[in-house]
Parts: sequence; structure tokens; C-alpha cells
Amino acid sequence: MHYEDVMDKRPRAYAPYRTTLDERDLVRAAEELHENEDTRESSLALMREFIAKHPQIVRCRTDPVFLLRFLRYRKFNVNDACATLEGGLAFLMRMRTLYGAEVSSFHPNVQRMVELDAIVPLGQDRQRRTVILVRVGAMDPKETTALLQMRLGALVINTCLEYERTQVHGTVWVVDCSGMTMAHVGMWGLSEVKMMADSINEVVTMFVKEVHMVKVPRITWMLLDLLLPLLSPKIRDRFKFHRTEQELHSAIDQTLLPTTCGGQQSLKQASDNFRDMFEKQTKWFKLEEQFLMDLSIPAPGSSSSSARTAHRNEFPGEESMVGSFRKLTVD
Repeated sequence: MHYEDVMDKRPRAYAPYRTTLDERDLVRAAEELHENEDTRESSLALMREFIAKHPQIVRCRTDPVFLLRFLRYRKFNVNDACATLEGGLAFLMRMRTLYGAEVSSFHPNVQRMVELDAIVPLGQDRQRRTVILVRVGAMDPKETTALLQMRLGALVINTCLEYERTQVHGTVWVVDCSGMTMAHVGMWGLSEVKMMADSINEVVTMFVKEVHMVKVPRITWMLLDLLLPLLSPKIRDRFKFHRTEQELHSAIDQTLLPTTCGGQQSLKQASDNFRDMFEKQTKWFKLEEQFLMDLSIPAPGSSSSSARTAHRNEFPGEESMVGSFRKLTVD
């Protein structure tokens, strides 16, 4: 089966599952995610049937690794997994409507963000969780936007999720706030903050085990005071704050941290490793450019009028948000 065939919502044959997990990974998946050969095959079949019969879905990946990211995230509750897939596709369609070509992973502006080494996977810790570094100060407020930062984050997340071990064990995030200025805060309007929170809560199918905030200046709390209440309690409780790199070292293996954070790894090597990861998965990202969901068609169980209303209100609640950080004087 040619890999491009996985975009057909009703292919004559589906791609078979071939695991890339070892015994330790499979045990973890069984104990934590309720995954075994029986639940995996039957759940994949049900999700594929859902896609095939969904009136709004025109083109969508049906390969096992893609669908398993939803099933594993929802611990093999098929209804929840299908709802998350549906919501993610609808979110992507609305993003394309609002922001156009810049939503693409291959847009020059997004690829320039990759070159900043601002969000970089560092490898796996002893618990096999993927550790991801965010360097806020590496993103020049004069050269980037909140949307581009979110698109870079999505590119990194989706690249990591193409690897099954990340789906099973999840991630640990290290957010280095050193170098953050009022100009960084000023890039984020209230609508962007809400969009990011909605994405984290409902769209991203990645287990976030811990979020370590390092060297957080007072101005950062202007954003955090808005973002944290919008996050689910489970994710919000996983935020940890460290005043110094030394405090961070007690939580994160120094062999993974880059030398810029007082660790032992070369940031350049970590960045090169990530670029290799992305290149290996490029074929999937190119296929995902073809994802299509027709939001003008009523969703299952909804009326045509409610579908039109949902399509008009791209991000519900956004119109009630008054003010923006863009009104602040930034340096």
C-alpha cells in the first residue's frame, strides 16, 4: 500500500500496524493506556469507520500511527478519541480560514522559526519521556508573532508524535524565560492566549507530564495569569517554577539539558537531531497539507443552522474578550 493512500477516507485496504515499541513500552501501554492487540485492532477499525462515515471529513490520514495518537491519548476510549480527531480537524480548518498559508509547516516564516532553535526536543529521560526545551528569549518579538510561535510548537509536537514512544510515555517541557521582555508579552493578544489554551486542552494529543518554568520574570505573569486559569486543572497542576538553573537540575537530568541551561548537551547537536527527526517525517507533513473537512456541511447530530453558527464564530467566546496586550507600550 502506497503511503499516499492513507489520505483516502475509504481506501480499498488499510495500512497494517507494525509496532516500533519494545517490550517495556508495550507493558506501559497496556498498564496505563489499556492497549493490547485486541483493543488496538478493534479500536482502529472503529475509528476508520468513523472517518469513512463522517459527512464533513473529506480527506484524513487513516494509518495506524496517526490514529493511535488519539486512541492512546484517550486511553482507548474510542468515542473520546473520535471526538478529539473531529475537533482537531475542525480547529485546523478554522486556523486556515483565519491565517491562510502561514498555518502550513512548510511556510517560509514557519521554517525560519525552526532555524531559531527556540523549541527543541532534547531526547528521552530515564522514564522515556521526551524532554522539550522552549527558549523564549530566542524569539525576537520584532521578527515573529504569537501565531508563528504556536505553529513552531505544533510542528515540534507533531514531529514527536510520529514516534510511538512519545505517544506512550509523554513529554516534559522546560520553558527557559531568560531574556523575556515586555515586547514578548506584547505579541500575545487575549484571543491568542485563549486559542493556545483551547489547543492545549482539546487539540494536542500529547501527554504533558511536567512543565518546568525557569527564570520567570515578573512580566511573564501577565501572560500566565491569563493562561493558567484557562488550562485544565490536571495540566495546570503540572507546572513547576524554578528561580535558577541549579533548581532545575534537581528535576531534569543534566546530561539532557543543553550547556545554555547549565547542562552537558550541545544545543546544536540537539537541534540537528530534531531536524533529522523532522526530515524523516516530512512525507506525513506534506500529506497533512491535504487534510480537508467541510464545515459548511452539518456535523452529525446538528442542524444546518447550528453548523452555520459554529462556522461563523471561529473561536467561541473570542468576541467577548476585551482589550489586548498589543495596547501596551513595549520595549
